[in-house]
Amino acid sequence: MIKKYPGILFFIFIVLKIGVFAQSTAPAWVVPKEAKEKVCPFKFTPESVKSGENIFQKNCKSCHGDPGKQNWAKIIPPPGDPASAGFQKQTDGEMFYRVTTGKTPMPQFGNILSDEERWQVISYIRSFNTNYVQPAPVVKAGSGSKTLNLRMYCNYRQKKLYILCMEITNDKTEIPAKGIDIQLNVKRYFGILRVGDPKTTNAKGLALFDFPSDLPGGQFGILDFSARVKDETGNLYSNQANARLAIGKPYLLKSLTDAHAMWSVRSKAPVWLILIFSLSLITVWGFIFYIFISLKKLKQTN
Repeated sequence: MIKKYPGILFFIFIVLKIGVFAQSTAPAWVVPKEAKEKVCPFKFTPESVKSGENIFQKNCKSCHGDPGKQNWAKIIPPPGDPASAGFQKQTDGEMFYRVTTGKTPMPQFGNILSDEERWQVISYIRSFNTNYVQPAPVVKAGSGSKTLNLRMYCNYRQKKLYILCMEITNDKTEIPAKGIDIQLNVKRYFGILRVGDPKTTNAKGLALFDFPSDLPGGQFGILDFSARVKDETGNLYSNQANARLAIGKPYLLKSLTDAHAMWSVRSKAPVWLILIFSLSLITVWGFIFYIFISLKKLKQTN
């Protein structure tokens, strides 16, 4: 059959080549520097490994397979074996970032698993690396041990939101608070929506967020933002900065009368509907008039 239809073989060859080329030219999954340096806030233990295994079996095995058995799902790009040397080259922070943010076809687990659960998965993955040495856990102070003041600024030209975090010292002066996780949120109709992942303040006390340009913000694109301090366990503290900014996508809800509908106003109704209604009305009144005349004639004959 192949000799008879060589074009089919050539077509299959081209399709496979395109698939391989698309896979090889796919954009790299870049992890920010601060995310790479992120360290788990607790020591990995047999208990955390066991918990991580349970979470892995429920959420990760369907794609990654069993660690060490190289039986991952046949999808593009390949998920890879978590026990492999290439997988284990990642820092804990890189794994945490990728599990949190996801990238097609990998789901975004930041809204599914808690921070602790994601770290437990990593502790399970690390249990397959006999050479792994866990970095010393780092627990950020948060506002539980510091008095912090947040301010929000907007740079329209750079399309960035700046959250300035200042620590108030005992003598009531302000100094930049470095290494504080800030969570940015936006108010929606049915609650609060988290904007991206938490950002860590730099040496100047600044945390930078990109504009959420795809969020609808009413007629003028106005969005209500709030920024709060977040610790490693996921707790949000009362320290908060608020701002109302016109950086959303303008969106105007259409009235029901904007469309041609049977309950619309007459000026917006289609011509055919007006004609049918008018003819129906004339027919009904004509029939009523006919009955009235017939009854009158019948009365006269009697």
